[in-house]
Amino acid sequence: MTGYTTVPYTIAFANELVTNPIAFEPFAGRLRLAYQPSQPGDWIVPPRAEPWRPGILRARTRDLRDKPELRGPERMRKLNTRRQWRCMDKLLCQVCGAPAMDSGSHLIPWPLTKTVFERTGLNRGRTNAPPTCWSCIPTALEECPMLRADFALYTVQAVESVGVLADLYRPGIFREPILTSHNVFNSWDAPRYHPRALAVAKVLELHGMKHVGP
Repeated sequence: MTGYTTVPYTIAFANELVTNPIAFEPFAGRLRLAYQPSQPGDWIVPPRAEPWRPGILRARTRDLRDKPELRGPERMRKLNTRRQWRCMDKLLCQVCGAPAMDSGSHLIPWPLTKTVFERTGLNRGRTNAPPTCWSCIPTALEECPMLRADFALYTVQAVESVGVLADLYRPGIFREPILTSHNVFNSWDAPRYHPRALAVAKVLELHGMKHVGP
């Protein structure tokens, strides 16, 4: 790990990465992606989805961060999907894993780069990057080359879960999955693509954004 002294909370370790095979399997009269063998908790059910919807398959990762004797070396270019999801659900800092919301103002500090942010309105936009608490922002800027090259800091009033970042597949002749798109936004409101998606990160829409940094 050259140049880093802190391993961000959302970064994966070698032994957390899972390479279980995926395949298309029948479900409710159609095909959906599934791990082989599958487990009941593999799929994420979108908000307000009908019970018969297949859900979205979430990429498997282990969580061994608190077990240094088992986790192996860090993989700075790999994301731990489970911890990214936890950060988005609970608004945790992606660097230290503690709550990111400022206890005084109740605003959420959110450093963003162009590669992880898409503006959807005057004071709102979508991102797959979790927030970063005020205490960790100096460390992130010092150690992350991407932030130093392209960085804007906002405070955020509220968030909304809007979908996932996912790889999309189609079934081949023998139902083998064939990759068609990599790291594309898949909205909760687009169920047509859910059976074909392997979700690698949760996406939030940020509301009440105010620019406070470079």
